[in-house]
Amino acid sequence: MAIEPKDKVQTQASATQRRYRTLAVVKQEAITRVEKPLEDSVFVWPHLLVREFFAATMLTVMITLLSLVIDAPLKEPADPNTTPNPAKAPWYFLGLQELLHYFPPSTAGVLVPGLTLTALAVLPYVDRNPSRAYADRKVAIVTFTMFLMFWAVITLAGSFFRGPGWVWAWPWMSGFYFDL
Repeated sequence: MAIEPKDKVQTQASATQRRYRTLAVVKQEAITRVEKPLEDSVFVWPHLLVREFFAATMLTVMITLLSLVIDAPLKEPADPNTTPNPAKAPWYFLGLQELLHYFPPSTAGVLVPGLTLTALAVLPYVDRNPSRAYADRKVAIVTFTMFLMFWAVITLAGSFFRGPGWVWAWPWMSGFYFDL
């Protein structure tokens, strides 16, 4: 009989003790995950993929109809004996061609584009603002806007304001020298 009260005390002590995980001193109830209810979820299939499929189909139909309506003829084959005046690069290189007018080739073709791309790559490390709101990202927005405006201005200047001999020409006075 003397053993019974001792067993009773041990069972009461173990009932009042809390159980802990062996890897950390964290209550088991604290690590239990609560799954998100399914009514708050939207599945990718069919909701998103069907909409993307219809958007891609509509875009394909619009581009096909646009290509049937707009005539985009090819020019005559290139003749190495005659060079058009002015000899312009494709529109996406006209900004670089405009820079070559003002700077030596190593500066305009290597340094300016290389430093610009390096500055844009370093910008996220300089502007460490974690906010995603536009009002809080003034440094990044101003920097990228300046970059975009600089390249847009020199591309448009090379496209529409350069005439024969790559001299400055106002398009409303001497006409456009731009071909697509």
